[in-house]
Amino acid sequence: MLIYRLIQTCDGIALLGWYDHRIAVFVFPQSSPEKGMERMTTYHLPPYDQIERGKTSPDPTLEEKIISYFEGTPVDFPEPVYLDHLSPFCQIVLQMIRSIPRGQAMTYKQVAKMVNHPRAARAVGQVMSMNPIPLIIPCHRVIAHDHLGGFGFGLPWKAHLLSLEHFNLDSLPHRSSFYPPPGKEQPTV
Repeated sequence: MLIYRLIQTCDGIALLGWYDHRIAVFVFPQSSPEKGMERMTTYHLPPYDQIERGKTSPDPTLEEKIISYFEGTPVDFPEPVYLDHLSPFCQIVLQMIRSIPRGQAMTYKQVAKMVNHPRAARAVGQVMSMNPIPLIIPCHRVIAHDHLGGFGFGLPWKAHLLSLEHFNLDSLPHRSSFYPPPGKEQPTV
């Protein structure tokens, strides 16, 4: 059974879910719980036999860290994650992504080289799009060589997350005008 909790952050209501005592899903803050649940249905998740809203958190410290993250506090997320339903390649890539430090980024090509598949940059991008636990597995830290690349929640969210982590967005040569400047504009959800 997937147990989920709603977490009120300064950016909206996030959804965090556990399966088999490991983090299985995270949905970035939305304007309502219904939008979070709707968004979760678009994820690449195993067919859970049941989904239930938890009355108490399996990990209250994690919920506090998520709230702090969106307030701009540096936090780490070493908690165990559930990726068993994904291919071995996906699991290796997503576990590698967890090692990218806050405030830094790697290109899709660099990640491909790190997992010993130097010609698989596009495949790495596909894995990022299947990440069921963004933020905990910080796929927003994977970028193209000269721009932000893609992001399932939209590039304003990716730019916002990187700004929270003090990544210098101005270092990217093709920074489009719709990326919000750090601290100037919140992403729309």
